[in-house]
Amino acid sequence: MQKLLLILLLVGVLIYFISRKLQAVGKSLAVQKQAKQGYILVDAGSQVVNKVIKNTLFSVGIGVVLLVITLVLAMKVKILLIMLPISLYLIGQLFLLNNQLKYTKDQQVWFNPANNNVLVEWLSGQKVQFNLLRDIQQIRTVKAVQKNNQVQFGYYEIIVHNNQLFLPLIIEENQVNNRFFKTLKDNYSIKGKTTLFPLI
Repeated sequence: MQKLLLILLLVGVLIYFISRKLQAVGKSLAVQKQAKQGYILVDAGSQVVNKVIKNTLFSVGIGVVLLVITLVLAMKVKILLIMLPISLYLIGQLFLLNNQLKYTKDQQVWFNPANNNVLVEWLSGQKVQFNLLRDIQQIRTVKAVQKNNQVQFGYYEIIVHNNQLFLPLIIEENQVNNRFFKTLKDNYSIKGKTTLFPLI
């Protein structure tokens, strides 16, 4: 019983520190980006990021509570171990969130609605420029099997000039980006794939 409590305490401390890091990332995403003339920034926006962080942390909290209940009660009723994968899946949402926010933070996607040009810049200094209507060679979505607490994790994988670009689905939640994603969906046949953990 003492080992079990120690494990649960360590899991709780780990989740606490990861959630603090995610909240710090959410705040850093709110920093103003340098505007480019004629372009709009295709990003999640601080309001969407904060909502996604809050909803995901709620799911993770449910997963931790479920894990504690499962481990404590499973000592007496072995059939309750069936809840273990569910609790681990909910806790795993934290790693998905971290993955999505990393890509949202590390790249900037600029879209010019007048001529459909797109400029993607990374913190590393790398840039890719293409036309949304002409230059995309392939596009597909990779999504989680289900939404958790109104959060759909996943990403768009776009092949342009033999470069692979990834756009997290949380970017699509921002209403400012409607025209960008409508243009994509209207002009391309987008293949879909579902997976348990759609990590980029």
